[in-house]
Amino acid sequence: MDFENTSKSALGLSKSHTVLLRDVAQLSVGYPFRNTCVPGEGGTLACFLRDVGSDGSLNVDALRRVEDVKPNGSHLAVAGDIVFRSRGGSFVSALVPVLDEDLLVVAPMIRIRVNRERVLPEYLVWYMNGANGAAFFKEFAKGSAMPLISKTVLEQMPVKLPNLRVQQTIADLVKLSRKEHEILAEIVKQKNLILETEISKYLESL
Repeated sequence: MDFENTSKSALGLSKSHTVLLRDVAQLSVGYPFRNTCVPGEGGTLACFLRDVGSDGSLNVDALRRVEDVKPNGSHLAVAGDIVFRSRGGSFVSALVPVLDEDLLVVAPMIRIRVNRERVLPEYLVWYMNGANGAAFFKEFAKGSAMPLISKTVLEQMPVKLPNLRVQQTIADLVKLSRKEHEILAEIVKQKNLILETEISKYLESL
């Protein structure tokens, strides 16, 4: 979705202002395992670094359960919270969907819980995963082999905030654009399948 060609006056971006992330959200580092985590079917549903894709999606189907954990409230995420992949060079945020239970956020992941009176989580995910977030992370990431964005640094991230109505408009446009890409990808997939089938039929007839 090319927002550069979208009228700023139409979106109301001229009335936006910049705040620090810490002013509109509570950030907390995930659960720190003292020892190796123990998988278990009856354990707590957990989110690790690998569960957040580069496209900003949370792979719910791949989430594992872990045993013998005693998290406090700051380690648990609910629908509408954001999980941030803070290590590895690909700094990506993902929105937590509606689940049947709370989700354990595992360190070094960072849980972000927004003040919904000021910012929509869908808008913040888009903003953090976009050019503004990438520029900030590139400047302030520490380390070379496994770059890291700490909670303290992330709290200082500037966020441009239009009003909630405009945030919702942007979030809706992003959702529609993503759906469009999914539909186009499926069309290409089906076309290739049809082509392969027809070619196979032709080769069999020779």
